[in-house]
Amino acid sequence: MEFRLLGAVEAFHDGRRIGLGPRKQRLTLAVLALEANRPVPVARLVALNWPESPPRTAEHAIRVAVSRLRSAFGGVPEVELLSQGPAYVLRTDPLHIDVHRFRDLLRRARAASDDRAGLGLLEAALSLWRGPVLAGAAPPEVQERLGEGLEEARLSAVEDRVDTELRLGRHRALLEELTALTRTHPFRERLTCQLMTALYRGGQTHAALEVARRARRRLADELGIDPCPEFRDLEMLILRNEPAPPDRPPDRPAPAQLPPAVLPFTGRSAELRLLDELAEELPPPGAVAIVGPPGIGKTALAVHWAHRVRDRFPDGQLYIDLHAYGSRGALPRLLRSLGADDTSMTTDEAAALYRTLLADRRMLVVLDNAVTSEQVRPLLPGAGGSLTLATSRRRLSGLIALDGARPLRLRPLDPGEAHDLLARLLGQERMRAEAAVAARLAELCDHLPAALRLAAADLAAGRAIADVVAGLEGRDDLVPHAAPPVRPPERRKLGLAGVHCNRTMRRL
Repeated sequence: MEFRLLGAVEAFHDGRRIGLGPRKQRLTLAVLALEANRPVPVARLVALNWPESPPRTAEHAIRVAVSRLRSAFGGVPEVELLSQGPAYVLRTDPLHIDVHRFRDLLRRARAASDDRAGLGLLEAALSLWRGPVLAGAAPPEVQERLGEGLEEARLSAVEDRVDTELRLGRHRALLEELTALTRTHPFRERLTCQLMTALYRGGQTHAALEVARRARRRLADELGIDPCPEFRDLEMLILRNEPAPPDRPPDRPAPAQLPPAVLPFTGRSAELRLLDELAEELPPPGAVAIVGPPGIGKTALAVHWAHRVRDRFPDGQLYIDLHAYGSRGALPRLLRSLGADDTSMTTDEAAALYRTLLADRRMLVVLDNAVTSEQVRPLLPGAGGSLTLATSRRRLSGLIALDGARPLRLRPLDPGEAHDLLARLLGQERMRAEAAVAARLAELCDHLPAALRLAAADLAAGRAIADVVAGLEGRDDLVPHAAPPVRPPERRKLGLAGVHCNRTMRRL
């Protein structure tokens, strides 16, 4: 459910626009939404709809308007329009209403501990504005009365956003916007100070002092006042040619969430080279899908390579196991890692905030055990120099076809790599002593790293390799005719442990 008051008055449910009727009916709903969950007297609704000389039938007209609005929202369980004595009340979650969501985002932005997180929340709040408050639904004097405080909150949010961007060193990018804002709002001294700061940091000292001179004259001629202390302090700093305050405060530590690499790690030299090449060739932000059957070593490869190249991603590394999450469940954790949260935000808003926070960063994002392309898509950065690694048992065709992810399809280890892994797990002497049965064990494990590691763990208890091989060869549930079909395009002749990979690893 979505109520829109920051612009034309509209309502949507499940993406469908709800007809709100004529202007007075829309204004009645808007006032009830502004006061969501609080009773609004009928007399106030009358006074706002007819600021001068309301007709004798005004109260009846309000009752008719509310009745029609009840019909319009009849199939919407999230909304109730109730009578409460000589008043009406709109019962709904306030965060369904853009005005209340705007205020909530501002509150959270001002409480954020990280400038980038705060900036993302401020941008999300300001993006809710589509025009003047209650545009087309209220007489001008009523629109001004109801919207004045909100317009001031919007301008303060714009100033907060500019302050944050200045701290992040974006003074050159702000010059055009600040020049236009100070023309539109010539008496907002905070905006004037921000323009002076942006010019001074950009090396335009003369232009910064000229802005100050014009602002001083305007305040004196038209309002008969002097500038505020902050204005005077900044002007004096520029006159003395003192160093500007630092662009940004110290950031919180960059996230470093990669799990420990699986040791020992052997083989996969071709795959590691391919990942190196893709990281260089893919236009940023890039994505790679590492896909293959269970136990083939997707996570081990992704984490091992991520540790090797972490220095290439100075803004940090994010990691999340998607097996237990949908995309909606993963977003809150990722946002918290970036210094924000998505409380009260829709999935689209949370995904937009996530993209905002990554837009100017170079981060490595590892999305492990993805189930579908749709689960991964909201977690892809939209801009910047980040790289996403997604691992999955499925092919993630949608991610490859629609989002430009490059596929890396893993195969089992070759016999030499499987031998090296067992040798590092069991020791070279033992492998030389039982070379033939060790090669047979690798075959029975279909050269799958996970199965080989589990077999080695079993052998560490002192069992002979030959005993384990005999046990595997004697299992009735490993006969080839019992194997379930393998879907194309991965149809191939699998070893016994590969056909029953999950069962084999459980048994080992």
